[in-house]
Amino acid sequence: MKKYVIFSLLVGMVLSFSPARAEENDTFKSRREEFKEEMKTKREAFISGLKKDRDAFLAELKAKKEEWKNTNRERRAEFCGKAKQMIGKRFETVMMQLERFQTKVEEIIDKLEADGKDTTLAEEALALSKSKLAEAKVKLAEIKELVPETCADVTPETFEKIKLGAREAKDLLKESRENLHQAIKEIKALREKSDDEDSDTETQ
Repeated sequence: MKKYVIFSLLVGMVLSFSPARAEENDTFKSRREEFKEEMKTKREAFISGLKKDRDAFLAELKAKKEEWKNTNRERRAEFCGKAKQMIGKRFETVMMQLERFQTKVEEIIDKLEADGKDTTLAEEALALSKSKLAEAKVKLAEIKELVPETCADVTPETFEKIKLGAREAKDLLKESRENLHQAIKEIKALREKSDDEDSDTETQ
């Protein structure tokens, strides 16, 4: 009789627990879909913002291109110096930082995947981050070829290409950083889910 009572209690616990667990999974799936849509919406808004800023930049660049025709030798040399500093220090420093964070994020994703977590969204965001960084590197190499030792004989067309290339590289780095940020947000969400599951296990 005692064994029957214990068995009945266990069956009752399982039956009462299963619907709750199913409901939790449904809620998690719903949250995942919402999060996925949120990531997509934010990414589109970010790209739209970049495009708007780029259009304004292009309009301003046309005026600067005309001004370059009358720029004196000293100002031209100053422009070359700033361009080299931007390429040699600022951009390359940002690229190195992004690569370092991408590596760390990839290591965390691998660990979560090994633990059985669905890391698809995080992997997609990280892949986009790496892709944009690779494009920025190509763009930076193109700019380096354009910047001469001295800007004395740089034409307005070359000036425009340098400025435009720098802007495109900057925007690509921004995209890379934004996608990396989304990967980190997804990792955080997966970790919170894992903590919730651990908490449920301890409660049982």
